[in-house]
Amino acid sequence: MPTTQIIVLIVLIILSAFFSGAETALMSINKLKLNALVKQKKKGAETLFRIKQDTHRLIITILIGNNLVNIGAASLATIVFTNMFGSAGIGIATGVMTFFILIFGEITPKTFASQNAVRISLAVARPVEILSYILYPFVWFFGLIARLISKIVIPRGEEKISEEELRTLVTMGRAEGILEKETAEIMHNVLEFRDTKVVEVMTPENEMETVDGSKKLKDVIDFVAKSPYSRHPVYLEDRDKIIGILDVDDVLKYAKDQKLNVKVKSIIRKPYFVPESKEIDDLLTEFESRKIPMAIVVDEYGDVEGLVTMDDILEEIVGDIFDKSKRDTKYIKKTKGEWLKVDARATLEDLNRSLKLGLKSEHYNTIGGYVEHKLQRIPRKGEKVNLKNITIEVEKVTDQKIKSLKILKK
Repeated sequence: MPTTQIIVLIVLIILSAFFSGAETALMSINKLKLNALVKQKKKGAETLFRIKQDTHRLIITILIGNNLVNIGAASLATIVFTNMFGSAGIGIATGVMTFFILIFGEITPKTFASQNAVRISLAVARPVEILSYILYPFVWFFGLIARLISKIVIPRGEEKISEEELRTLVTMGRAEGILEKETAEIMHNVLEFRDTKVVEVMTPENEMETVDGSKKLKDVIDFVAKSPYSRHPVYLEDRDKIIGILDVDDVLKYAKDQKLNVKVKSIIRKPYFVPESKEIDDLLTEFESRKIPMAIVVDEYGDVEGLVTMDDILEEIVGDIFDKSKRDTKYIKKTKGEWLKVDARATLEDLNRSLKLGLKSEHYNTIGGYVEHKLQRIPRKGEKVNLKNITIEVEKVTDQKIKSLKILKK
Protein backbone atom coordinates (compact mmCIF):
# COMPACT_ATOMS: atom_id res chain seq x y z
CA MET A 1 0.00 0.00 0.00
CA PRO A 2 1.58 3.37 -1.06
CA THR A 3 2.63 5.63 1.82
CA THR A 4 0.78 8.63 0.38
CA GLN A 5 -2.52 6.76 0.29
CA ILE A 6 -2.05 5.57 3.89
CA ILE A 7 -1.40 9.16 5.04
CA VAL A 8 -4.48 10.44 3.17
CA LEU A 9 -6.58 7.63 4.64
CA ILE A 10 -5.43 8.47 8.18
CA VAL A 11 -6.16 12.17 7.59
CA LEU A 12 -9.67 11.33 6.37
CA ILE A 13 -10.36 9.19 9.46
CA ILE A 14 -9.06 12.02 11.67
CA LEU A 15 -11.40 14.43 9.88
CA SER A 16 -14.25 11.97 10.40
CA ALA A 17 -13.44 11.99 14.10
CA PHE A 18 -13.33 15.79 14.03
CA PHE A 19 -16.82 16.12 12.54
CA SER A 20 -18.32 13.44 14.79
CA GLY A 21 -16.85 14.99 17.91
CA ALA A 22 -17.82 18.50 16.81
CA GLU A 23 -21.42 17.44 16.23
CA THR A 24 -21.74 15.84 19.68
CA ALA A 25 -20.01 18.70 21.50
CA LEU A 26 -21.83 21.54 19.73
CA MET A 27 -25.24 19.94 20.15
CA SER A 28 -24.55 19.41 23.86
CA ILE A 29 -24.17 23.12 24.57
CA ASN A 30 -27.52 24.60 25.60
CA LYS A 31 -28.43 28.28 25.56
CA LEU A 32 -27.88 28.71 29.27
CA LYS A 33 -24.34 27.36 29.06
CA LEU A 34 -23.69 29.35 25.90
CA ASN A 35 -24.72 32.62 27.56
CA ALA A 36 -22.54 31.79 30.55
CA LEU A 37 -19.50 31.24 28.29
CA VAL A 38 -20.09 34.56 26.53
CA LYS A 39 -20.53 36.30 29.87
CA GLN A 40 -17.24 34.80 31.08
CA LYS A 41 -15.59 35.98 27.83
CA LYS A 42 -14.13 32.57 27.08
CA LYS A 43 -11.96 32.39 23.97
CA GLY A 44 -14.11 31.22 21.05
CA ALA A 45 -17.38 31.91 22.89
CA GLU A 46 -18.47 34.69 20.51
CA THR A 47 -17.93 32.43 17.49
CA LEU A 48 -19.71 29.58 19.22
CA PHE A 49 -22.61 31.92 19.96
CA ARG A 50 -22.85 32.92 16.28
CA ILE A 51 -22.94 29.42 14.83
CA LYS A 52 -25.41 28.22 17.47
CA GLN A 53 -27.91 30.85 16.32
CA ASP A 54 -28.63 28.73 13.23
CA THR A 55 -28.47 25.09 14.32
CA HIS A 56 -30.08 23.98 11.04
CA ARG A 57 -27.14 25.35 9.06
CA LEU A 58 -24.67 24.07 11.65
CA ILE A 59 -25.93 20.49 11.48
CA ILE A 60 -26.00 20.44 7.67
CA THR A 61 -22.44 21.78 7.49
CA ILE A 62 -21.14 19.08 9.83
CA LEU A 63 -23.09 16.30 8.08
CA ILE A 64 -21.83 17.34 4.65
CA GLY A 65 -18.25 17.44 5.91
CA ASN A 66 -18.56 14.12 7.74
CA ASN A 67 -20.15 12.32 4.81
CA LEU A 68 -17.58 13.68 2.35
CA VAL A 69 -14.62 12.42 4.39
CA ASN A 70 -16.29 9.06 5.14
CA ILE A 71 -17.12 8.50 1.48
CA GLY A 72 -13.62 9.63 0.52
CA ALA A 73 -12.04 7.24 3.04
CA ALA A 74 -14.22 4.32 1.92
CA SER A 75 -13.51 5.00 -1.76
CA LEU A 76 -9.77 5.30 -1.23
CA ALA A 77 -9.68 2.11 0.85
CA THR A 78 -11.65 0.27 -1.85
CA ILE A 79 -9.16 1.36 -4.53
CA VAL A 80 -6.18 0.36 -2.39
CA PHE A 81 -7.54 -3.05 -1.36
CA THR A 82 -8.82 -3.81 -4.88
CA ASN A 83 -5.34 -3.19 -6.27
CA MET A 84 -3.92 -5.52 -3.62
CA PHE A 85 -6.54 -8.31 -3.55
CA GLY A 86 -8.51 -7.90 -6.73
CA SER A 87 -12.31 -8.13 -6.55
CA ALA A 88 -12.08 -9.57 -3.03
CA GLY A 89 -10.62 -6.23 -1.96
CA ILE A 90 -14.09 -4.63 -2.06
CA GLY A 91 -15.33 -6.81 0.78
CA ILE A 92 -12.10 -6.42 2.71
CA ALA A 93 -12.20 -2.62 2.32
CA THR A 94 -15.82 -2.53 3.51
CA GLY A 95 -15.05 -4.57 6.63
CA VAL A 96 -11.85 -2.74 7.52
CA MET A 97 -13.27 0.76 6.97
CA THR A 98 -16.48 -0.03 8.82
CA PHE A 99 -14.40 -1.03 11.83
CA PHE A 100 -12.04 1.97 11.68
CA ILE A 101 -14.76 4.56 11.05
CA LEU A 102 -17.02 3.07 13.73
CA ILE A 103 -14.27 2.96 16.38
CA PHE A 104 -12.06 5.93 15.48
CA GLY A 105 -14.51 8.08 13.52
CA GLU A 106 -17.67 7.69 15.61
CA ILE A 107 -17.64 5.96 19.01
CA THR A 108 -14.34 7.26 20.40
CA PRO A 109 -14.68 10.93 19.33
CA LYS A 110 -18.35 11.13 20.32
CA THR A 111 -17.63 9.66 23.74
CA PHE A 112 -14.73 12.03 24.31
CA ALA A 113 -16.74 15.01 23.05
CA SER A 114 -19.68 14.29 25.33
CA GLN A 115 -17.32 14.35 28.32
CA ASN A 116 -15.52 17.53 27.20
CA ALA A 117 -18.29 19.38 25.39
CA VAL A 118 -17.34 22.92 26.40
CA ARG A 119 -13.63 22.63 25.65
CA ILE A 120 -14.19 20.98 22.28
CA SER A 121 -17.02 23.32 21.27
CA LEU A 122 -14.87 26.38 21.88
CA ALA A 123 -12.00 24.79 19.91
CA VAL A 124 -14.00 23.69 16.84
CA ALA A 125 -16.35 26.68 16.59
CA ARG A 126 -14.11 28.75 14.31
CA PRO A 127 -13.14 25.93 11.88
CA VAL A 128 -16.79 24.89 11.57
CA GLU A 129 -17.84 28.51 10.94
CA ILE A 130 -15.25 28.85 8.16
CA LEU A 131 -16.37 25.55 6.64
CA SER A 132 -20.00 26.72 6.70
CA TYR A 133 -19.00 29.68 4.49
CA ILE A 134 -17.01 27.45 2.11
CA LEU A 135 -19.83 24.94 1.77
CA TYR A 136 -22.59 27.57 1.80
CA PRO A 137 -24.05 26.75 -1.66
CA PHE A 138 -24.35 23.08 -0.71
CA VAL A 139 -25.62 23.91 2.78
CA TRP A 140 -28.31 26.18 1.30
CA PHE A 141 -29.34 23.59 -1.30
CA PHE A 142 -29.60 20.65 1.10
CA GLY A 143 -31.26 22.88 3.69
CA LEU A 144 -33.93 23.85 1.17
CA ILE A 145 -34.63 20.21 0.33
CA ALA A 146 -34.81 19.30 4.02
CA ARG A 147 -37.29 22.09 4.74
CA LEU A 148 -39.51 21.12 1.80
CA ILE A 149 -39.58 17.48 2.89
CA SER A 150 -40.26 18.49 6.49
CA LYS A 151 -43.26 20.58 5.46
CA ILE A 152 -44.70 17.66 3.49
CA VAL A 153 -43.93 14.83 5.89
CA ILE A 154 -44.05 16.57 9.28
CA PRO A 155 -46.91 19.05 9.86
CA ARG A 156 -45.60 22.20 11.47
CA GLY A 157 -46.93 22.54 15.00
CA GLU A 158 -46.42 25.02 17.78
CA GLU A 159 -43.34 24.16 19.80
CA LYS A 160 -44.12 24.02 23.49
CA ILE A 161 -41.90 23.53 26.46
CA SER A 162 -43.20 21.29 29.21
CA GLU A 163 -43.30 22.30 32.87
CA GLU A 164 -40.67 19.70 33.74
CA GLU A 165 -38.37 21.03 31.00
CA LEU A 166 -38.81 24.54 32.36
CA ARG A 167 -37.99 23.33 35.88
CA THR A 168 -34.85 21.69 34.52
CA LEU A 169 -33.82 24.89 32.72
CA VAL A 170 -34.26 26.92 35.90
CA THR A 171 -32.20 24.41 37.90
CA MET A 172 -29.49 24.41 35.24
CA GLY A 173 -29.50 28.20 35.12
CA ARG A 174 -28.96 28.34 38.88
CA ALA A 175 -26.23 25.69 38.75
CA GLU A 176 -24.44 27.51 35.92
CA GLY A 177 -24.59 30.81 37.79
CA ILE A 178 -26.76 32.46 35.13
CA LEU A 179 -29.72 32.89 37.48
CA GLU A 180 -29.39 34.43 40.92
CA LYS A 181 -30.64 32.34 43.84
CA GLU A 182 -33.61 34.64 44.45
CA THR A 183 -34.58 34.68 40.77
CA ALA A 184 -34.43 30.90 40.54
CA GLU A 185 -36.55 30.55 43.69
CA ILE A 186 -39.16 32.93 42.30
CA MET A 187 -39.33 30.96 39.06
CA HIS A 188 -39.70 27.70 40.97
CA ASN A 189 -42.44 29.28 43.09
CA VAL A 190 -44.28 30.40 39.96
CA LEU A 191 -44.18 26.84 38.64
CA GLU A 192 -45.60 25.57 41.94
CA PHE A 193 -48.17 28.36 41.99
CA ARG A 194 -50.83 26.67 39.88
CA ASP A 195 -50.90 23.57 42.10
CA THR A 196 -51.28 25.45 45.39
CA LYS A 197 -54.66 25.43 47.14
CA VAL A 198 -56.17 28.30 49.11
CA VAL A 199 -56.09 26.22 52.30
CA GLU A 200 -52.28 26.10 52.06
CA VAL A 201 -51.80 29.89 52.19
CA MET A 202 -54.77 31.14 54.22
CA THR A 203 -54.70 32.56 57.73
CA PRO A 204 -56.52 29.98 59.93
CA GLU A 205 -59.82 30.99 61.52
CA ASN A 206 -58.40 31.01 65.06
CA GLU A 207 -55.70 33.49 63.99
CA MET A 208 -58.03 35.93 62.24
CA GLU A 209 -58.32 39.40 63.80
CA THR A 210 -62.09 39.79 63.71
CA VAL A 211 -64.49 42.52 64.83
CA ASP A 212 -67.89 42.12 66.50
CA GLY A 213 -70.47 43.65 64.16
CA SER A 214 -72.86 44.47 67.00
CA LYS A 215 -70.40 46.90 68.58
CA LYS A 216 -70.30 50.61 67.89
CA LEU A 217 -67.48 52.05 65.84
CA LYS A 218 -66.14 53.96 68.83
CA ASP A 219 -65.67 50.65 70.66
CA VAL A 220 -63.42 49.15 68.00
CA ILE A 221 -61.63 52.16 66.54
CA ASP A 222 -58.69 51.80 68.94
CA PHE A 223 -58.32 48.12 68.02
CA VAL A 224 -58.43 48.92 64.30
CA ALA A 225 -55.92 51.76 64.69
CA LYS A 226 -53.38 49.52 66.44
CA SER A 227 -53.86 46.54 64.14
CA PRO A 228 -51.28 45.98 61.37
CA TYR A 229 -54.11 44.98 59.04
CA SER A 230 -56.29 47.29 56.96
CA ARG A 231 -59.28 44.94 56.76
CA HIS A 232 -61.02 42.79 59.36
CA PRO A 233 -63.71 40.13 59.05
CA VAL A 234 -66.87 41.12 60.92
CA TYR A 235 -69.00 38.54 62.76
CA LEU A 236 -72.29 38.40 64.64
CA GLU A 237 -72.86 36.18 67.67
CA ASP A 238 -69.83 33.96 67.01
CA ARG A 239 -66.68 34.08 64.92
CA ASP A 240 -67.98 31.43 62.53
CA LYS A 241 -70.72 33.75 61.27
CA ILE A 242 -68.83 36.24 59.12
CA ILE A 243 -71.21 38.90 57.76
CA GLY A 244 -68.80 41.32 56.13
CA ILE A 245 -65.44 43.08 56.00
CA LEU A 246 -64.54 46.24 57.91
CA ASP A 247 -62.20 48.39 55.82
CA VAL A 248 -59.95 50.90 57.59
CA ASP A 249 -60.77 53.47 54.88
CA ASP A 250 -64.42 53.35 55.89
CA VAL A 251 -63.45 53.65 59.55
CA LEU A 252 -61.39 56.76 58.82
CA LYS A 253 -64.22 58.26 56.79
CA TYR A 254 -66.75 57.86 59.61
CA ALA A 255 -64.24 58.98 62.22
CA LYS A 256 -63.56 62.13 60.22
CA ASP A 257 -67.30 62.88 60.12
CA GLN A 258 -67.58 62.21 63.87
CA LYS A 259 -69.97 59.31 63.26
CA LEU A 260 -68.56 56.98 65.88
CA ASN A 261 -71.86 55.77 67.28
CA VAL A 262 -72.81 53.78 64.19
CA LYS A 263 -72.84 50.01 64.46
CA VAL A 264 -69.94 48.26 62.79
CA LYS A 265 -72.33 46.01 60.87
CA SER A 266 -73.85 49.05 59.16
CA ILE A 267 -70.62 50.12 57.44
CA ILE A 268 -69.18 46.77 56.42
CA ARG A 269 -68.47 45.64 52.89
CA LYS A 270 -69.88 42.48 51.37
CA PRO A 271 -67.64 39.45 52.03
CA TYR A 272 -66.44 37.17 49.26
CA PHE A 273 -66.44 33.47 50.13
CA VAL A 274 -64.24 30.87 48.45
CA PRO A 275 -63.85 27.11 49.00
CA GLU A 276 -60.65 25.92 50.64
CA SER A 277 -59.98 23.66 47.64
CA LYS A 278 -59.76 26.54 45.15
CA GLU A 279 -56.39 26.96 43.46
CA ILE A 280 -54.71 30.27 44.21
CA ASP A 281 -54.00 31.11 40.56
CA ASP A 282 -57.76 31.06 39.93
CA LEU A 283 -58.39 33.14 43.04
CA LEU A 284 -55.78 35.69 41.96
CA THR A 285 -57.66 36.10 38.68
CA GLU A 286 -60.91 36.59 40.61
CA PHE A 287 -59.30 39.14 42.92
CA GLU A 288 -58.14 41.13 39.90
CA SER A 289 -61.43 40.93 37.97
CA ARG A 290 -63.62 41.71 41.01
CA LYS A 291 -61.14 44.26 42.38
CA ILE A 292 -61.23 42.77 45.88
CA PRO A 293 -58.21 42.12 48.12
CA MET A 294 -59.63 39.56 50.56
CA ALA A 295 -61.78 36.43 50.69
CA ILE A 296 -63.22 34.32 53.49
CA VAL A 297 -62.32 30.64 53.15
CA VAL A 298 -65.02 28.06 53.91
CA ASP A 299 -65.09 24.26 53.96
CA GLU A 300 -67.53 21.97 52.16
CA TYR A 301 -70.16 22.60 54.86
CA GLY A 302 -69.88 26.38 54.66
CA ASP A 303 -68.03 26.72 57.96
CA VAL A 304 -65.36 29.42 58.11
CA GLU A 305 -61.84 28.01 57.91
CA GLY A 306 -59.85 31.23 57.56
CA LEU A 307 -59.16 34.15 55.28
CA VAL A 308 -56.89 34.73 52.32
CA THR A 309 -55.64 38.02 50.90
CA MET A 310 -53.92 39.20 47.76
CA ASP A 311 -50.75 39.56 49.82
CA ASP A 312 -50.95 35.91 50.90
CA ILE A 313 -51.04 34.83 47.27
CA LEU A 314 -48.25 37.13 46.11
CA GLU A 315 -46.14 36.03 49.08
CA GLU A 316 -46.18 32.53 47.62
CA ILE A 317 -44.05 33.90 44.81
CA VAL A 318 -41.77 36.45 46.47
CA GLY A 319 -42.64 36.76 50.17
CA ASP A 320 -40.69 33.79 51.49
CA ILE A 321 -37.59 35.04 49.73
CA PHE A 322 -37.49 38.72 50.59
CA ASP A 323 -39.39 38.85 53.89
CA LYS A 324 -37.78 36.08 55.98
CA SER A 325 -35.29 38.28 57.77
CA LYS A 326 -37.92 41.00 58.23
CA ARG A 327 -40.35 38.54 59.78
CA ASP A 328 -37.67 37.26 62.13
CA THR A 329 -36.93 40.81 63.30
CA LYS A 330 -40.61 41.69 63.62
CA TYR A 331 -41.82 38.57 65.39
CA ILE A 332 -38.86 37.54 67.55
CA LYS A 333 -37.32 39.92 70.09
CA LYS A 334 -34.87 39.38 72.91
CA THR A 335 -35.87 40.39 76.43
CA LYS A 336 -33.90 40.76 79.63
CA GLY A 337 -32.48 37.46 80.71
CA GLU A 338 -32.68 34.30 78.62
CA TRP A 339 -36.29 34.64 77.49
CA LEU A 340 -37.29 35.52 73.93
CA LYS A 341 -40.50 37.43 73.26
CA VAL A 342 -42.36 35.99 70.28
CA ASP A 343 -45.40 37.30 68.44
CA ALA A 344 -48.09 34.60 68.33
CA ARG A 345 -48.28 35.08 64.55
CA ALA A 346 -44.70 33.90 64.05
CA THR A 347 -44.70 30.75 61.95
CA LEU A 348 -43.16 27.50 63.11
CA GLU A 349 -40.98 27.64 60.00
CA ASP A 350 -39.56 31.04 61.02
CA LEU A 351 -38.92 29.92 64.59
CA ASN A 352 -37.33 26.64 63.54
CA ARG A 353 -35.05 28.45 61.13
CA SER A 354 -34.05 31.24 63.54
CA LEU A 355 -33.95 29.36 66.84
CA LYS A 356 -33.43 25.75 65.71
CA LEU A 357 -36.44 24.57 67.75
CA GLY A 358 -37.57 21.62 65.65
CA LEU A 359 -41.29 22.29 66.23
CA LYS A 360 -43.71 20.30 64.06
CA SER A 361 -47.49 20.47 63.67
CA GLU A 362 -49.85 19.19 61.00
CA HIS A 363 -52.65 21.39 62.32
CA TYR A 364 -51.23 24.90 62.70
CA ASN A 365 -48.63 27.10 61.03
CA THR A 366 -48.08 29.64 63.82
CA ILE A 367 -46.68 29.35 67.33
CA GLY A 368 -49.94 30.71 68.76
CA GLY A 369 -51.98 28.03 67.05
CA TYR A 370 -49.42 25.44 68.11
CA VAL A 371 -49.81 26.34 71.81
CA GLU A 372 -53.62 26.34 71.57
CA HIS A 373 -53.49 22.90 69.98
CA LYS A 374 -51.18 21.60 72.71
CA LEU A 375 -53.46 22.87 75.48
CA GLN A 376 -56.69 22.11 73.58
CA ARG A 377 -58.13 25.49 74.66
CA ILE A 378 -57.48 29.23 74.76
CA PRO A 379 -54.82 29.59 77.48
CA ARG A 380 -54.58 32.21 80.20
CA LYS A 381 -51.70 34.58 80.73
CA GLY A 382 -48.80 32.86 82.47
CA GLU A 383 -49.67 29.32 81.39
CA LYS A 384 -46.75 27.26 80.14
CA VAL A 385 -46.11 24.48 77.68
CA ASN A 386 -43.05 22.43 78.59
CA LEU A 387 -41.35 20.67 75.71
CA LYS A 388 -38.14 18.68 75.50
CA ASN A 389 -35.86 21.57 74.58
CA ILE A 390 -37.93 24.70 75.34
CA THR A 391 -40.55 26.19 77.63
CA ILE A 392 -43.26 28.35 76.08
CA GLU A 393 -45.09 30.81 78.34
CA VAL A 394 -48.20 32.74 77.34
CA GLU A 395 -47.46 36.43 77.87
CA LYS A 396 -50.56 38.18 76.53
CA VAL A 397 -54.10 37.06 75.64
CA THR A 398 -56.86 39.37 74.34
CA ASP A 399 -60.30 38.68 72.89
CA GLN A 400 -59.88 34.94 73.39
CA LYS A 401 -56.72 34.97 71.30
CA ILE A 402 -53.01 34.61 72.10
CA LYS A 403 -51.11 37.79 71.20
CA SER A 404 -47.58 37.08 72.41
CA LEU A 405 -45.49 34.41 74.10
CA LYS A 406 -42.11 33.97 75.72
CA ILE A 407 -39.73 31.16 74.86
CA LEU A 408 -36.93 29.83 77.05
CA LYS A 409 -34.46 27.39 75.53
CA LYS A 410 -33.35 24.71 77.98
